[in-house]
Amino acid sequence: MFSICYCSQAKKQLKKNENILFKICILVIPFNQKLSVMSENTSPQWSLQAEYIQSCNCDYGCPCNFNALPTYGNCEALIAYKITKGNFDNTNLDGVIFAWGLWWPKAIHMGDGIGQVYVDKKASPEQVKAIEGITSGKHGGGVFTIFPSTLKESKATLVTNIEFHYDPYDAFFTVEGAGEVKSQHIVNATTGDPMEAEILMPGGIVFKRGTVTSVDWNWRSNDIHLKHEKKNGHMSVASYSNEGCIG
Repeated sequence: MFSICYCSQAKKQLKKNENILFKICILVIPFNQKLSVMSENTSPQWSLQAEYIQSCNCDYGCPCNFNALPTYGNCEALIAYKITKGNFDNTNLDGVIFAWGLWWPKAIHMGDGIGQVYVDKKASPEQVKAIEGITSGKHGGGVFTIFPSTLKESKATLVTNIEFHYDPYDAFFTVEGAGEVKSQHIVNATTGDPMEAEILMPGGIVFKRGTVTSVDWNWRSNDIHLKHEKKNGHMSVASYSNEGCIG
């Protein structure tokens, strides 16, 4: 999502328990085709509004946003959300912070990925369980269904300290014991002036509108050790529900 980068784009709708082939054009980050992933009627209803920080391993802008393969052939990302307002069934999620480390050996839609969710330790056990539910791929949510469907392994959720600061360009978050993302303006190589840019995707399933930034980031999880400098980043304020990214 790409951070990721990562960016992927869904080509066909997915429905639970249906054997539907789909394609997503490379990861974390935004997806250009509208995707509505609906869950069973018995699935818990949820929604959230969140500040979103994304990093990935692609060059600025991430070709995955535009139906191309990832810059270096595979997708890697560390992303984070700070929920400003939300719920999962009857569990209030206001203020919960969670992060997601993601790795794929090739493009996202080719599968065989590895993921791990991190939840800030200020969350209650019920809130941790709710975040696990949202990121499980079982309850809709567009990207929250697509990413899990491409993972061969989802590592156990870790509850740890997460520090999160949102800004459209100069944002950062740290996941204690796992990694960090630091974002800043892209700088003109000739003049040294900072530049500002945005991506607008009306049908995006990760976000609809986000800035493009330069990120330094790293992620460690068992045998995964990633470290990148001056790679693609996106910041956004987005809304999600069982139906996908809705704003």
